Amino acid sequence: MAHLKNHLKITGGKVRTRFPPEPNGILHIGHAKAINVNFGYARAFDGLCFLRYDDTNPEKEEERFFSGIQEMVHWLGYEPSRITHASDYFKDLYSLAVKLIQRGLAYVCHQTAEEMKGIDPPPSPYRTRSVQENLRLFEDMRKGKYSEGEATLRMRVTLEEGKQDPVAYRIRYVPHIRTKDTWCIYPTYDFTHCLCDSLEHITHSLCTKEFQSRRSSYYWLCNAVDVYCPVQWEYSRLNLNYTVVSKRKIAKLIEEGIVRDWDDPRLYTLSALRRRGLPPEAINRFCAKLGLTGSQSTVDPSMLDACVRDELNCLAPRAMCVVEPLKVVITNAPPTLGCTRCPLFVAGGFLRKPSSGFVPSWV
Repeated sequence: MAHLKNHLKITGGKVRTRFPPEPNGILHIGHAKAINVNFGYARAFDGLCFLRYDDTNPEKEEERFFSGIQEMVHWLGYEPSRITHASDYFKDLYSLAVKLIQRGLAYVCHQTAEEMKGIDPPPSPYRTRSVQENLRLFEDMRKGKYSEGEATLRMRVTLEEGKQDPVAYRIRYVPHIRTKDTWCIYPTYDFTHCLCDSLEHITHSLCTKEFQSRRSSYYWLCNAVDVYCPVQWEYSRLNLNYTVVSKRKIAKLIEEGIVRDWDDPRLYTLSALRRRGLPPEAINRFCAKLGLTGSQSTVDPSMLDACVRDELNCLAPRAMCVVEPLKVVITNAPPTLGCTRCPLFVAGGFLRKPSSGFVPSWV
């Protein structure tokens, strides 16, 4: 209750959401839905929406992706209330990891990634280590005494069938784009996401359906370190037929030379759609038409095309061009025949003025 009172004091009871992309690529049409959901929900309730870069994977992050993400958010017509980074909280996250160990709820594990994989894997043999030993080993991880993959920090959660203890920290000897060589251990998504939400006093963690399985660990971790816990709601992910909507897969297409770059017009990244001339209002209209449901579905691109037409009907003046004209003389036209005016816009009331009256000879 004390955490909730402090939260209400800080937020003033206003809604706070966040859009937390990973800066490892350019945003695609699926992110447009996430942007509309998070920024739109905050706007509907006169709240705030933060743009928070989930920069916890230094191997794949580039400066152009940071600026590109912000550019696309602005292009869609939204302005973040604040721009933050997960790396802003690295010291706080490390302190909370130590607190988790001190409470006996985290341990250093030496299992490899291959040993952690599989169906219903057994609990880690390092799960019963003492608090003092785990604190010492975690400090050794921070000081760089282990190689990559040799040690991880894992959360000791209540194991459910088919699940295992999630990794909280792993070792990466890669300079971070913002913190440089300050850290050689980096928090994972499972550890960072909920705690950054708590530190920023987010009220609603709105995410796609694939994160529903992580909701239990989201709530567990906030309660385990005794901090304010936001509410997590899930909605269906946007999937399109006949195209790739995944940054990882798009990056592979670029790497293999199948497409030129993130703005290749064949892609459904936001930069590619902008290059094709799609108005941002049409993309927002498309996302609004999809609505919010919990059931997964795949949408045909023709639905996006229809939204583009609806938008352009109000913006694009209609014109006609005869590419290879032939002279035609009308000899039997009635004397009452005249010209009519056609609308400049399909959905508008503006009419073209006839350039001249009817004449029997046309080209």
